[in-house]
Amino acid sequence: MRKDINLPMAAVVNDIEALITEIDENPQISTWVIRLVLKSIKDKAQKMALDNSANITNLNQTSHLEVLSNSATMTPVTITSFR
Repeated sequence: MRKDINLPMAAVVNDIEALITEIDENPQISTWVIRLVLKSIKDKAQKMALDNSANITNLNQTSHLEVLSNSATMTPVTITSFR
């Protein structure tokens, strides 16, 4: 397997390789089982793609706390007592 692909892609490739190995070792495996495994791999890949795109979106956004901490209008507050 190539070493320059990302980890989610590697996970999908590993699942497909495992399915191919199972088909080779067990040629009488039912088409229903093969379809079920392929659907599971597809769902896993879609979930990883959505998770990955959400992470990329989060990295591109500036956090609200960072914006507030850089604000020139904010002054430090000292807490002197608690109730």
